[in-house]
Amino acid sequence: MFCANLLFAMVYSCIMVVVIMESEKEVAFMWDIFLFLFVVVPVVHLIHELGHVLVAKIYNVTQPKIVLGMGPELFRFTLFGINLNVNYIVFLGGYSTTTNEKDEELSAGKVAFISLGGPLFNIVSIILMLPFLANQPLIMVNMFFFFSCWIGFVNLIPFKIGEKKSDGWQVITSLYNLAKSKLV
Repeated sequence: MFCANLLFAMVYSCIMVVVIMESEKEVAFMWDIFLFLFVVVPVVHLIHELGHVLVAKIYNVTQPKIVLGMGPELFRFTLFGINLNVNYIVFLGGYSTTTNEKDEELSAGKVAFISLGGPLFNIVSIILMLPFLANQPLIMVNMFFFFSCWIGFVNLIPFKIGEKKSDGWQVITSLYNLAKSKLV
């Protein structure tokens, strides 16, 4: 219930700010922020996580799941064998999980390719958006382009913060383990 109240308060605050604002530019800017947080960010994260899951499905990994956002679950559905959960605070990232029913462990090479799937899907979406950047001065297209660049390229940087590992970290450690197993 707390998250429902929080979501209502956020939407109500955005509407009240729009009502209080006097100039059209301020109102347009507020709507741009609202659309960025509730449309662009979730779509870019969905593309990223879909990249991981689709590459995992190529390797016959079962039970893929994509979670968008944080907090309690808003709704869930299954599409083409992929479980998608959408949480209340949808603009705070996402993650995907894949588990095997057969308890087989994936090889290091497969883990590396699955980890590369998300950033590669972001880069492909960037390439597909290039024609729209040149012809349309739409702020949403620009926001999508730059946020996809951010998510795609930053996730390729190998880093680890606590238990969180970037896709680049997963790729590097998988390739390291693959090379180490080939030498032994």
